[in-house]
Amino acid sequence: MIIKSKRLPGEIWREVYGIYALSNKGRWYSSYTKKIVKQHKNSSGYYRACLYIDGKRKWVFTHINVVLLFGDCKGQTIPEEMESLLKNGYSIDHKDGKKKHNDVDNLELVTHQENCIRRSRKICKTQTI
Repeated sequence: MIIKSKRLPGEIWREVYGIYALSNKGRWYSSYTKKIVKQHKNSSGYYRACLYIDGKRKWVFTHINVVLLFGDCKGQTIPEEMESLLKNGYSIDHKDGKKKHNDVDNLELVTHQENCIRRSRKICKTQTI
């Protein structure tokens, strides 16, 4: 697939879902529209893209797909046979606490328990006394 968009420094693209590509920087590209796909926050603040897969509209989370395709900041990947991260006791942590930053270097596959501990530490750091 030829990506007709300005690349970010160090950006690598991989084909996914037929006509789409995802970069290690967390950007989606459509070979149909030849444009970067706009992402939207869900009610929890996670970014996702609306893609047409097998003729049906599906919302897919960017951070999960980045780790599936590229691994996390430590090179860990989600096993393909794993249907649900949470059901298997895992989560993906945004190291800087910003759910918009879906760069592979900002994502880490951790246990759900570790993610909860990290989240509470990040909340405590941002609150002033």
